[in-house]
Amino acid sequence: MDKGFKEYLDQFVEFTSQYNKEIYYANQGRDDIQSPVEPEIGRFLAFLIKSTGARKVLELGTGVGNSTIWLAEAVKEIGGNVTTVDNHPRTWKEACGNIEKSGLKDYVVMIHSDVDEATRKLKEEGAVFDIIFQDCGKYTYTVIYEDVAALVRKGGIIVADDTMFPVCQGVRPNLGRHMDRYNRLVFADQRFFSTMLPVGHGLTLSWKK
Repeated sequence: MDKGFKEYLDQFVEFTSQYNKEIYYANQGRDDIQSPVEPEIGRFLAFLIKSTGARKVLELGTGVGNSTIWLAEAVKEIGGNVTTVDNHPRTWKEACGNIEKSGLKDYVVMIHSDVDEATRKLKEEGAVFDIIFQDCGKYTYTVIYEDVAALVRKGGIIVADDTMFPVCQGVRPNLGRHMDRYNRLVFADQRFFSTMLPVGHGLTLSWKK
């Protein structure tokens, strides 16, 4: 993102809680995790929940819980809940602690599992979600594609993060290839109406017809 554009954007896009702001900045520069979602993405996710009245949200890729807190803050207002899935042993403990401290634990269902196993099980249980935020391992986007497609209700939305990796400088080529495959798959899928936004490292939004 252009530096001037980012500086201007930062004047308006604020964190919704001091705690989420602390998590975001405390985890900048770490090389053992994916960077927490940018505040503009966090606010966009919250906007999406508030504007659609989404009560059931699935997050694939908890990280340290930054995006989970954005989602939980939004669903709290309408009595919804967030189910979040991740399998990383160390960051999972961090996420549990962060969500506990945020005071949003009652609005979050945490599943410590590989995303392919979790999505398959949720599908078998007949779970359906209003919004699915996908920010897990990039190679898994196409692996779990059909299960995710089944888990979002008709009229629901899949939000996939980092989908402009193919053209982002400094991103490993294999990650770009994974995201390019996902984009081509979902844009060709007649079950969805999709678009892409140049926010953060790219968001692909897919509305289920």
